[in-house]
Amino acid sequence: MSAAAPAAKPGPPATVELCLDSSVVVNLILQKPGWRAVHSVLQKPSVSGILPGPVLTEMINVSRREGNRSTGSQLHELLGAMGLRVEHPTEDDLVRAAELLEISRDNPGPPSPITQEEGTLSLADSLILAIAERLGCMVLTRDRYWKWMVDQDLLEVRVAIP
Repeated sequence: MSAAAPAAKPGPPATVELCLDSSVVVNLILQKPGWRAVHSVLQKPSVSGILPGPVLTEMINVSRREGNRSTGSQLHELLGAMGLRVEHPTEDDLVRAAELLEISRDNPGPPSPITQEEGTLSLADSLILAIAERLGCMVLTRDRYWKWMVDQDLLEVRVAIP
């Protein structure tokens, strides 16, 4: 009779890549409602936070417009110190972003409760989503139109709204 093999020791949890949308990063920087939940997720050793390139630009612009006095370089350094890495678009991402803009134009979503405008993607949105699709990672956003697009099978990413 052979002895049973010893139970395998659990290894470290697999790292989960999580792309962040500008809306979530701005909330984090300006400490708007919900920022602590995002911060808590990013502090987990099993989470690797990714900033698609356009998020960095948009976050600096919006944060400063809304009163943050840090320079763009300081904000960039802060996000790097939090362990977030910037992922720039590839040429294929640029082509996919154009496709996503067309899909959005042909499939406007329900009106926003805030603006009453139909949901559509901006150029930055389409680039962020194209990068997330390429990386195969979930996107954390406050944009409900993105979730609507996923529910309509128009996007090939997973979307979470904090």
